[in-house]
Amino acid sequence: MFVLTSSQMREIDRKASQEIGIPEVVLMENAGFCVFEEIKKDFGVLRDKNIAVFCGKGNNGGDGFVVARYLAQVCPNVKVFLFDENVTLTSKVFLDILKRLEVDVSILSEELLLSLKTQRFDIIVDAIFGIGLSKDIDGLYKKAIEYINSSDAYVYSIDIPSGVCSDSAQVKGCAVRASKTVTFVYPKVGHILYPGSYYCGKVIVKDIGIPEKIIKDIKVKILTAEDLDVSKFYRYPDSHKGDYGKVGIVAGSKYYPGAAVLCSNAALQSGCGLCYLITPQETLYFQSLRKPEIIVLPVESKEGVISFDGFVKFKEYFAKLDVLGFGCGLTRDSEVEKILIHILENFQIPIVIDADGLNVLASSQKAKNLLASYKSQKVLTPHYMEAARLLGVDVKDVAKNPIDAATKIAREFETICVLKGSRTIITDGDEVFINVFGNPGMAKGGSGDVLTGIILSMIAQGYSAFEAAKISVYLHSLSADILLEKKTMQTILPSDIIEGLDSAIRRLIEG
Repeated sequence: MFVLTSSQMREIDRKASQEIGIPEVVLMENAGFCVFEEIKKDFGVLRDKNIAVFCGKGNNGGDGFVVARYLAQVCPNVKVFLFDENVTLTSKVFLDILKRLEVDVSILSEELLLSLKTQRFDIIVDAIFGIGLSKDIDGLYKKAIEYINSSDAYVYSIDIPSGVCSDSAQVKGCAVRASKTVTFVYPKVGHILYPGSYYCGKVIVKDIGIPEKIIKDIKVKILTAEDLDVSKFYRYPDSHKGDYGKVGIVAGSKYYPGAAVLCSNAALQSGCGLCYLITPQETLYFQSLRKPEIIVLPVESKEGVISFDGFVKFKEYFAKLDVLGFGCGLTRDSEVEKILIHILENFQIPIVIDADGLNVLASSQKAKNLLASYKSQKVLTPHYMEAARLLGVDVKDVAKNPIDAATKIAREFETICVLKGSRTIITDGDEVFINVFGNPGMAKGGSGDVLTGIILSMIAQGYSAFEAAKISVYLHSLSADILLEKKTMQTILPSDIIEGLDSAIRRLIEG
């Protein structure tokens, strides 16, 4: 399913009206009726309900006028509260109809708002701002939203809760906490990303009669199973381990031995034919937790951290590999930087860089330049803080617009970027996929190492870096969601996600 920005939605509305010839009043009528239908479906008989409709002066308010008209036909207790009579021309058509029908319409003031605290509404319709909001909310608007949030009414927001920026999902000072949001054509970014998603309640997408033919060049989508190619999951009876790829992983230190175990276990559990783990000798005591099928290449180290001199002794293995993973648990030691630079200068195999590999890129301009010119496929898997370091910005800037941050990283390094978070974003710098699966049980150290291992395995099995990233993020989250059938979020561990991959892959294949 596509995800729209406010400017894309406005352009779709413009094309529908000006190029196709669907009058704006028809679209507004359709939108309002869709909201009314949703209310009617939820509540059935509305005659005994007390209903308030808060309307702004823009077209979102016009949608609210239409909702109020339909509600007034089946309920005598509908009150419309208008912030300003100076509404848009299209909205005025429906406001005038309400007045001729003698629906109760009042201009909202602080005194009137204060008096509403003695009244009880069963249903409140939020038609104040919609997707066009760009500035922080204050004054009477803020007080009205605070009133709505303090009520025990069931709240419907039209298009998006007032106060949520539809493009960034950020809250502009304050926002309506909706029970349900009814939006049109496709969901908006503010419905999907946090914190906006918190305020939306259940999101319902309605068709208001806009032809699909005018909806073009939309680059952002919600990641679903339909977006994934599972053809390489099927195995021929005469195949052998070499057909499913060789993964190499440079990971671990005496401080983070588990990162190497999690990454390599995940790669093998995801289906690669062979997995080589290049790790410091000091981690071997921890390797009893790894799967015995993993081929361990113990490297000489310096104080428990992989050494450059030890690493280069194993460089002949690189000719065998189909993909290389770098970074999990390596630390920020200077030896790690030397190794990554050596890899980027001397090899041309697909590479997935995570964790301390990303820290090297953030601090070394030479490594950045080498990666940008690296000709083979590459995937970077930063979380928000790592993305901020790569871009040289504050982490708050990444959080405000993660799609933009991920796209910038992908374009700057000509890479696939997997920006990890509660809504992980996968992009090649052009197309963007937002993952809405997974749960807070994944918020534990080691989950990222598992994801890196899955991505490596998918590339080894023949998927492009972009396809591998999409499939891996989906399986990683699906496994965690399946685990909720038997575990709580508190008890899910990254190692559990690895073991759950069997069920996740089975569900993906079987549909």
